[in-house]
Amino acid sequence: MTETTAPRRAARRPAAALAALALVLGPPRAAPAQPLKDNAYTIDLFQGPILAPLRVTGIAGAYAAYAEGIAGMVANAAAPAVREPFSVKWLEWDVAASISLPIELFGDNDFDNNDFDNSGDLDLDYSNFVYLTLGGQLQAGDFGLGVNAELQRYSLVDDRGAETTVVTGKYHFLGGARLLGDAVVLGAGARAVTLGLGAEQTDLTIAGISPELGVLVRPDWASYRVGATFRFPVNGGRLLGEGVVTDGNVRRAGGLILPNEVVLPWELELGLAVQVGPRPLNPAWINPRDQERELRQAIARRRAEREARRERELAGIADPEERARRARIFALEGAREREADERELAAGPDLLEKERRARYWNWPREHLLITAELLVTGAVSNGVSLEHFLAQNLPERADDASAVGESGAHVSFSPRFGIETEPIPGRVHTRFGSYYEPNRSSIRGIGRVGRQHFTFGADIRVLTTTFWGLISEAAYTLQASMDVAPRYESVSAGIGVWH
Repeated sequence: MTETTAPRRAARRPAAALAALALVLGPPRAAPAQPLKDNAYTIDLFQGPILAPLRVTGIAGAYAAYAEGIAGMVANAAAPAVREPFSVKWLEWDVAASISLPIELFGDNDFDNNDFDNSGDLDLDYSNFVYLTLGGQLQAGDFGLGVNAELQRYSLVDDRGAETTVVTGKYHFLGGARLLGDAVVLGAGARAVTLGLGAEQTDLTIAGISPELGVLVRPDWASYRVGATFRFPVNGGRLLGEGVVTDGNVRRAGGLILPNEVVLPWELELGLAVQVGPRPLNPAWINPRDQERELRQAIARRRAEREARRERELAGIADPEERARRARIFALEGAREREADERELAAGPDLLEKERRARYWNWPREHLLITAELLVTGAVSNGVSLEHFLAQNLPERADDASAVGESGAHVSFSPRFGIETEPIPGRVHTRFGSYYEPNRSSIRGIGRVGRQHFTFGADIRVLTTTFWGLISEAAYTLQASMDVAPRYESVSAGIGVWH
């Protein structure tokens, strides 16, 4: 499935795709913010607003307990092994891609501001923004593998016209397995991040990788799910590359004082999903190989019973000539029956697949899915946000915007809540949600006061086609999602497949 998105004010988002977050054994001790004078600080790559696939954004990111499809990999490491209700084959694969460009929506109002990190200040001018995601998933029986990548490229221009190009990427490499039927799904893998900064005579990069673990509990035919994922911290080390100079004992590049390290803080995601209505949330997945084996065994039993019945009948005939005549008749009948059995065996897999597909499409559509989640993000010692690191050359922000300890001094908590339903069965699918964005900044008395986001999403079924016989018949949808909060807004639109 291919999805094309276009979020509003995406050009104003700082390094959002850097949020390859993870887990540490204990939070660093909070310290008062200090002016940035040397390299003894850490860039805190925390992500506040949600940047995710449309379905995840529509329910405010509360997706860890649902965790289906390629979209699920951003919320739960077990997602690659989760069989979706419409999964009917033993070996299945899926791909997804999207590209995002900035669009205008509300114009100049309370939401039309540029404060991605919720610091209370307007951010730098972000332009030439491109946001690209690519993902793939392969499932074989009880096992699944998945890869997902998110890439951003944008330019930052300060009030003097100096431009810095930022290229960020985050990646998931995951594998999972289903246990106890579908009741438990476990997943594990790696989460990686890259960051590149380019300016005049400056070219800096970092890269890091760390483990992540996930679990999903979804008892067959139950109306609830529980999910959790645990991401270890990613330490990208120092920014390295061209343009680094040492002034005394201070390393600089492009006029910026460089950090000792770049860290993605640990992250713990806990979620619950409950569905009401006639549509099942956790239908048992039918393994095609089990079904086909049962068909082969049934035909073999039927054949053996026929042979045993004929042998008993022949044994009861005393006349040798009559017994021979009946044996010839049985041989002809047996040959015809074996041919019929072979035809049934050959046609069986396709017929069984059609039955499994019909099983899915015959389920009622009416449902109300309610999801809730808590995202916990760890602290960072001597943290400075990426935005404030990049803005340290601005005179009006030099005193407080780039201060050691201003970002990530405390563990952050982000509760999330979402609702998904189908108001027009088979035609329109809607989503609503809200989440609290914690404030990582501790400068100028802002403390840990965050802001509330409200999200919306919808799919509208518009077309069923085979594209002139080039692909299997599928129904396609127009999709959209929105995320609004004080001093922040984003809108995305795309094309998807209706299930």
